[in-house]
Amino acid sequence: MRPAIVLIAFLPFLYYAIRDARFHFTGRKVTFAEHVIHLAIGFALAIVLVQAVMGNSSLMLVGLSLLCVAGGADEYIWHRRIPEIETDLHAKEHLALLIFVVATLVVNWLEVHQWRIPRDLLDPPAASAPVIGEEKAGGAQAGVRGIPWLRGVLIPLCLVPYAYFGLSDNLHHLRYRRVSWAERILHLTIVLAVLTVVAHAIEGHRSVMLMGLVLFLIARSADEWGFHRHLPGRESDMHAKTHFAFLIFVATSAAVDWVAQRIAA
Repeated sequence: MRPAIVLIAFLPFLYYAIRDARFHFTGRKVTFAEHVIHLAIGFALAIVLVQAVMGNSSLMLVGLSLLCVAGGADEYIWHRRIPEIETDLHAKEHLALLIFVVATLVVNWLEVHQWRIPRDLLDPPAASAPVIGEEKAGGAQAGVRGIPWLRGVLIPLCLVPYAYFGLSDNLHHLRYRRVSWAERILHLTIVLAVLTVVAHAIEGHRSVMLMGLVLFLIARSADEWGFHRHLPGRESDMHAKTHFAFLIFVATSAAVDWVAQRIAA
């Protein structure tokens, strides 16, 4: 079950990654340094995918951390004033990668609970799920919710890049592109989902946080693939940077869970 779900969730990202790589040879020639960064990204992705399929969440988290470092350097240093078609590819590619990561985290969560909905989803204070998905459900709550200062400081801090690009995107809408009411409703849903995710990430309520992430991805995917077509390059670039910033937030939140659980063990 795990390999099938993980591999299927990886396919949308693979599609856009192949298109992006092909564009580098046909649309925009990249520098040698950027090729090296792309190689590092590919190496980190291989670690993430293999360990996700195998269910080794700790090593997957290592690969995800490397991916955020290399991918962040690529997105925030080299991706400036590039063609509009490439920025749109990056936006959809990053969102597809985020879908894959969250799908894997949800699979880990379901496996720990024997593929049943746990009671802590409806009663967060009774949470008993482990941090990333390797340990048994019993006795891990101290790790998930422990070290409150670590959560209260690092989780809001790692959300700052996403908040910056998200606010910039909304200001762009007010100044240059009026959005429809349907898109506004999706934006409101996205904001509510983010508030849910952040609040429960700080509290260590992993089940509710993951469900918030699923809601976020449903609304964000409808927004990206339903409304973000033929947009100006500047707006697509903000979307690409916003999606990657949220991936950094998700990865950091998982890392905080992992550290907290080991400190409390």
